[in-house]
Amino acid sequence: MADHETFEAFYQDVRGRLLLQTWSLTGDLEAAKGAVRGAMVITWHHWRKVKPMDDFDREDWVRPIAWSKAIRNHSVPLLHRDQTIAPEAHSTLSALRSLPLHDRKVFLLGHLTSVDLAQLAREVGTPISRTETDLQGANAAICDELGIVPEQLQSIFDPLVDVLTEQPWPKTSTITTAGAVRRRVHTGIGAAAAIAALVGTGFFVTQDAETEPRLNTLSMQSAAEEFEVEPSEVPGKKLTAKDLVAEDEVAKIYGGTWAVDITSDNLEGTGLTIPCQAEASADRRPVASLARTFNAKAKSTQAGTTIESSVDVKAASAAYKRMQGWYAACAEPRYQLMFTESVKGIGDEATLFAYRDWANNRAVTYGVARTGNHTAAVTVKTEGKSSATAAKTSTMLGTAVHNLCSMPNAGACVETKRPRATVAPIPTGKAPGLINVTDVPPANNISDPWEATEAKAAKSNPAKTRCDNTEFNAKGMSGAQTRSFLVTETKKKLADTFGLTETVGKFSSAKEAQAFNSGIRTRLDACGKKELGSHVTLLENDVSKNQAVTVWYIRVELNEDTSIFYRMAAIRRGSNVAQMSFVPDGNADISNSDFVALAKRAAYRLDYL
Repeated sequence: MADHETFEAFYQDVRGRLLLQTWSLTGDLEAAKGAVRGAMVITWHHWRKVKPMDDFDREDWVRPIAWSKAIRNHSVPLLHRDQTIAPEAHSTLSALRSLPLHDRKVFLLGHLTSVDLAQLAREVGTPISRTETDLQGANAAICDELGIVPEQLQSIFDPLVDVLTEQPWPKTSTITTAGAVRRRVHTGIGAAAAIAALVGTGFFVTQDAETEPRLNTLSMQSAAEEFEVEPSEVPGKKLTAKDLVAEDEVAKIYGGTWAVDITSDNLEGTGLTIPCQAEASADRRPVASLARTFNAKAKSTQAGTTIESSVDVKAASAAYKRMQGWYAACAEPRYQLMFTESVKGIGDEATLFAYRDWANNRAVTYGVARTGNHTAAVTVKTEGKSSATAAKTSTMLGTAVHNLCSMPNAGACVETKRPRATVAPIPTGKAPGLINVTDVPPANNISDPWEATEAKAAKSNPAKTRCDNTEFNAKGMSGAQTRSFLVTETKKKLADTFGLTETVGKFSSAKEAQAFNSGIRTRLDACGKKELGSHVTLLENDVSKNQAVTVWYIRVELNEDTSIFYRMAAIRRGSNVAQMSFVPDGNADISNSDFVALAKRAAYRLDYL
């Protein structure tokens, strides 16, 4: 039953897009309808393989099958099968017909799917550079054929959508029955019996008019949500540049003189307009996506914003979480995450991420929010403290969301009071229970960025000291991992011992973890007496019921003239534990306060072990 429900949801979601694509490809509506039906039957046949994919990969799997079938099914010259379609639809199909088949495929993949250029090139079998040239040439040819400008390319498909919204579909059960028959044919059951079963299903019998589903309204990038009403009743307002934060609004918040640098629909180039933005859009198939960047006269002061519309709240929520992931793990060189805040009163949900750009000594703050089907992100890099910048960025985020409140399918708007609260950092990376490069403060007199080694199983504990000799193979411990942080790309000659290391593990109970942590503290407290030449200074001992963070500064005399120095922390969070050590090299050092703060960040990360 679950398989049928999942398939039905996919079938209802994808069939409209496939029909528009295959009709545009061939100009033959009957061939296109047959191709989509056949492709969905094959999809059900292979559902065990297709089901584990996400919706986007499933669509990428079925689309080439539908396109191939449409081309094979099409035998009558384009447009000759149905001369009753509207003149506007006829013009679109005629323009598409003017393109060679290869260029037509490139054009349709570029405008009716969300595949990136690399995948587009793979699907048409040409190098990326040629594919990009072919796409530009196809765009120009269609514009010339229809007498339009590139900004109007999206609208050429609207007349086709008007025709397709009236098309009925086979029931899901009809598709799955045919797919099951196909599976039996391919597994050795007699073809005659299979054909009889297929005829018995009424494969070409469509649903009753009252329950006839409508096709999706399509944009250049993706489909809007499937609807059960006439197209004229669907809200028509779409995102425009007027919905983006404007330069006067930025100036009002941050002061100074600002100018718009770029306003983009994210369809050209990489689409990456904001530092740490990982993809052109957070929604893999947005209904609309816009971006704008700003420059101020002040040196190294920039701002930016992006807004997106998704097909539904589920897709928008996924896009919001993806944006959180981008800005929670901003791996720009020498960026340090100072704190993360949740914000109430801005849309349905909102988060701020405050960084320090140590290379330029600037505060960098990101804000992300969602209201209904829409998401917004803002960022600013400016002088000042992170806390003050975060407050202003919260205001800018509120402005971005306020501009979306009048959109169809918007959720909560912006309240007068918008309380912010510091929260635990969001889990990131393959080893979220360990600290990462965004957590580590810069070392004094080092202008190069930290680099993290891959997390690996802790067969030994490189974070231990001669005072404690702790191993993370204690009885009852599991999941022990370790990672180091080094500065490898630097002109400054550093000692081989320079660097930071953390080892983590977990117990089944907080009591076991507490005993393990207490053992480290006991051995460190006794080290100065037992180990001649070892001097231990307690820097922090923050202990509560659920958490303990203890930090020491240790000096070990190697001889009369030479000593080594390091800092070490023993950390517990619930039933999880960590040990962290840092060895400086002369004035290439981390301050005591920064190391204590890092140990407390490591405690929060242990929640994700």
